[in-house]
Amino acid sequence: MSWDSNLLAVLLREKIKDNTKEGIDKDGNPFKAYSTKPFAMPSGAVANKQKMKKVTDTKRTKKGIVSFHKTKKGSLWVTWLNGYKEYKRIMFGQSDKVNLFNTGNMVDSFAVLRVKESKKNNIITKFGDLKSPIPTEVKITLGWKGPRGKELSKIAGYNRDKGRDMLGLPQTDINKIIKGMIDKIK
Repeated sequence: MSWDSNLLAVLLREKIKDNTKEGIDKDGNPFKAYSTKPFAMPSGAVANKQKMKKVTDTKRTKKGIVSFHKTKKGSLWVTWLNGYKEYKRIMFGQSDKVNLFNTGNMVDSFAVLRVKESKKNNIITKFGDLKSPIPTEVKITLGWKGPRGKELSKIAGYNRDKGRDMLGLPQTDINKIIKGMIDKIK
């Protein structure tokens, strides 16, 4: 096997996706928990209309999960009294583990956008020049493309700002992937 920077990019992307699904951030730490502070949203923006029907029953309203109010313009808003954490639990069946995985669109469409490598080095030894099979530098760009690329990038940025940065890996994970590739070259 020879060095393949494109394979490296794919392996890094897959590890980021796996970590994200496990609730692990770019530094190897669990994602920051979702807020339990009440928040309001237009009822029409609720992701799953059938689950919303279950939330609107009187039992849940009495239990203090949601409340509803109309704005001056007459639009209906829902307030999630136990915060976004409760919204995620009800709408997406999320456990307490934060994994940025609602519908799967963001994580599943995370892609290798570009791979660029520098020239391979010559290593000078007492036995003569050896050509290194590994480039001196590999630049990999990961992200989202297509019609929803910008939107998904903004969602990732929002999560990063909230303490849930999926865009990266701990150096130990990167080292393991690279070592595994180098071991296959030998």
